[in-house]
Amino acid sequence: MSAPARITGPAEVVADLSWPGTSTTVLRLRAAGGRQMILKGNTSTESFQREHTALSLWAPALGPNTPQLLDADEDARLLLMTVVAGEPLQSLTLTPCQERHAYAQAGALLARFHDTAPRTVLPSFGAGRAAYIRSQLAGGTEPLTGDDLSILDEALHLLETLPAQQAQPSHLDFTGRNLLVQEGEVGVIDFETSRYEAVGRDFLRITQRTLHHRPDLRSAFYQGYGREPDPHEAGLMRICTVTDAAAIVVTATARRQRAFAEEARRVLTAAVRSWPEPAPGTAVPHGPRAL
Repeated sequence: MSAPARITGPAEVVADLSWPGTSTTVLRLRAAGGRQMILKGNTSTESFQREHTALSLWAPALGPNTPQLLDADEDARLLLMTVVAGEPLQSLTLTPCQERHAYAQAGALLARFHDTAPRTVLPSFGAGRAAYIRSQLAGGTEPLTGDDLSILDEALHLLETLPAQQAQPSHLDFTGRNLLVQEGEVGVIDFETSRYEAVGRDFLRITQRTLHHRPDLRSAFYQGYGREPDPHEAGLMRICTVTDAAAIVVTATARRQRAFAEEARRVLTAAVRSWPEPAPGTAVPHGPRAL
């Protein structure tokens, strides 16, 4: 018997919340008596396992601000969870004051999430991450420019030579589309990319999409979080901004995911333009290396 049948008995689908262009299915269900739940199915075993782990181990500490796991069917890769009330922050029309309040709450929520389990150490994070980025570029680097490739080369080398990294529970898609707002209260959903990750990486996407061009929201977010990124975190963010954006430009272009490609292109252009010469931590720029 499947997870929804075991928990709810007969239930009807009241909304399909699946994100276009992905293999994930997200359905809002209404069971007998009116109880509403989310049923999420993923064709990726890795994504299922990551979300299952996050909902099992870390989300309970955040209560109604995150989905709470009701049941799981590992064979079918199905997760049944509670509903987090609200609308996506990125879709709301708010006053500047309301926006600052929402981003301050988001920062506080992320800090709580990062503290749900003790830190650990990733001894080869940089080498592993660089290998992943290179695998994304193995089929070609179109439409990256010569300047993109030059800075990407430096960033990959810096990534590969990083020492062991402190790691913490991380969401890794902490952005306005996954932050829900209801009557001024902020919650977060979609934990399929969550895992123990190098400290600082979880600031990356919200910075790329919002904070880098809204200083007022950046200030509110880190006030809510309780502190600014330290120099180590800021350095890692700078490296990963280049590597991640470059990989997304290439892969999203190949998959004809225009919106993702255009967003990543804007991020990469800004990162390349501001990249310091010589390369960080060196007296002269790095020489070219094979991608």
